[in-house]
Amino acid sequence: MMQIGKGRLSRKTILYGIIVLVIIALTALAMVTVSRTFDTYANTRHSYFVTMPSTPISKSGTVVALGSVSPIIDNNLAVGVQGYLTAASGQAVVGASVYVQYYLEGDYRTQVATTDSNGFFQIQFPMNWTGWLPLTVVYFGDTQHQGFQQVLSLPGESV
Repeated sequence: MMQIGKGRLSRKTILYGIIVLVIIALTALAMVTVSRTFDTYANTRHSYFVTMPSTPISKSGTVVALGSVSPIIDNNLAVGVQGYLTAASGQAVVGASVYVQYYLEGDYRTQVATTDSNGFFQIQFPMNWTGWLPLTVVYFGDTQHQGFQQVLSLPGESV
C-alpha cells in the first residue's frame, strides 16, 4: 500500500518529471525561435512592397518596350525578375520606375525597380516559385516616353 507524507518519490516519478520539464523547455525554445523567425521574415517581406501609383499611364512620347524579361535564378530557384526597358529605337530608358505586381498570400503585391544606364532593371521577390508566375509589369511613362501595362508569365523552378 502507498504511504503518503513520507517525502520520498519513486525513480519513475522523478524520471517522468524530468521528461515533462525537458518537453516544456524544448517547446518554449521552439516557440521563441519560430516567433523570432516569423517576425524577421514578416518585417523583411513587407519592406519589399510599395503601393501601385494611381497616376494615369502616359499616352504621349516615344513608344517603349520590355526586352529580355526573365526570372532571376539563384541556386536553381527562381527568386525575382529582370529585364530591359528600351525605346522603339533600341535606346535604353534610363532612370525609369518599373512596377511589378503579382499575387502572394491572398493579395496583390507590388514592387518597384529603377532602370540603370542600360535600361536594365531587377527585382528580388521575397519568395521563390514553381510553375509559371503571372506578373503585371507597369511603366507609367514620362515627358519623353509612353507608358504601358503588360501581363506576362515567368517560368519558375520546375518540380
